[in-house]
Amino acid sequence: MQNIDLELEKLEEDLEQPLKSYLATSPRSEDTQKLLLSLQDSFDELKPSQVEFQFDQDAEPAKPSLAKQCINQFSSYHWAYWLISFLIFAMLTVISSGSMESDSLFPIVVPIYLLFGVLYSYKTWNKEMRMVESITPFPPALLLLSKLLVILVVNIGLSLLSTLYIVQDNTMINPGTFLLHWFAPLLFLTGLLAFVMFHKGVIAGFIAALFGWVLTFIVLPYTVFAISGEAFQQNFLFVVSYLVILGLGVGMLFLSYRKSLRLSYL
Repeated sequence: MQNIDLELEKLEEDLEQPLKSYLATSPRSEDTQKLLLSLQDSFDELKPSQVEFQFDQDAEPAKPSLAKQCINQFSSYHWAYWLISFLIFAMLTVISSGSMESDSLFPIVVPIYLLFGVLYSYKTWNKEMRMVESITPFPPALLLLSKLLVILVVNIGLSLLSTLYIVQDNTMINPGTFLLHWFAPLLFLTGLLAFVMFHKGVIAGFIAALFGWVLTFIVLPYTVFAISGEAFQQNFLFVVSYLVILGLGVGMLFLSYRKSLRLSYL
């Protein structure tokens, strides 16, 4: 044991001098002054660009572009999301094309999948993600609205492809009525989600969207069947009702866009 201690002391003595050359000392005031003097020429060269940079800062900032933000958000989605979306719509199309009640199944599922898509893209409950979104040059509400519109456009595109296949395969379906039955609720629930979200918060927006789904697919059909007896009258009331909720959805989306430009937090 004594031999080990002696060896360690000898090793420490041998390494003392080499290690001293690697130890950094605190800079002296003279060293700092020399460094500043050596950098003075570089500072002088930066003065014109500094003035130009300050001038650009005083200029009025450009108005946020929703279209550019949507394009940026579209490219940020993982390829797995698009693959899953395609597979879900393909499965829904196959099921609906062979069913006599495809005009009721398809509109019910499409808005639900939109809500799941919004939940997938929305990460503001994450503290770190919220900090990143708060320093973007775009209002956080506009950023969230762009994500919502990207999912809406993708759902509309996939639904249109499914509609073309379904109406060709199932001749019992009226193309115009079938299109209106899923397009109007989709716009209505999207507008309702965005409108309530920007006025009452994210949780309230999702709750309102779920209530809107119940209103559209449970309360509305029950009411139409209760007040009308003939098939022609029922179809007429359905068309009028869906046109009304379609207009409400478009109106709420427009109001949500205007609100997103002024809303600095969520």
